[in-house]
Amino acid sequence: MTAGGNPPIDPKMVALEVQKGKSLDEIQRIFGIKTKIQVQDLYVRGFRQLGEIPSFDLQNEGASAKIIDTGYLRSIGQSGSITLPRLFLIGKLGFQKGDAFQILRQGKDLILRKID
Repeated sequence: MTAGGNPPIDPKMVALEVQKGKSLDEIQRIFGIKTKIQVQDLYVRGFRQLGEIPSFDLQNEGASAKIIDTGYLRSIGQSGSITLPRLFLIGKLGFQKGDAFQILRQGKDLILRKID
């Protein structure tokens, strides 16, 4: 049970509702979820559990890239920046000191593309 006494929400059920074309607002109402970020987290976890993480096409490349959910959520701070700790970038994601990235926006998504 969750803190509010409700049974936990099965991420696969959320993913199936997304596949049916339900909006984030509809899914929030159906499952009693408070925030859209919680819906998005459940959606990604559900698709990962189903083995169906969706691919997306990167602009100008025409190739498909697999989305990897790191389980790491960040917010924009008071100064307007998003910080990613060194341990996360180098230790968990495997980047190196000095790597450079291009910042892209695709719809509501922010994409960091490594520059070779």
